[in-house]
Amino acid sequence: MKQVEDILSTAFPEFDVVTQHRPDGSLLLSLQQGGRPVLRRALSYGQVQSRLQLDWVIGSVRRDLAIEAGQAPAIAALQSQSRIRLPRYEYR
Repeated sequence: MKQVEDILSTAFPEFDVVTQHRPDGSLLLSLQQGGRPVLRRALSYGQVQSRLQLDWVIGSVRRDLAIEAGQAPAIAALQSQSRIRLPRYEYR
């Protein structure tokens, strides 16, 4: 779990990252600034155990922070839009 906390702290250097371990193996993530919570998110056991899923959580938290700040992310930068190619249909 220490590695997960280090990854989250590195991903959000502008915030104080506070984590609480839950009995089921999940994690409660709280990003704070000036002692006040800015964002809270519950991370499932699977998200904590998989680096790929943890990266997705980090991306979604960054997106949520940007939206709250009034900055809409570019569609090309959204992970959900770039992980798979959309099907192409040819009409004849």
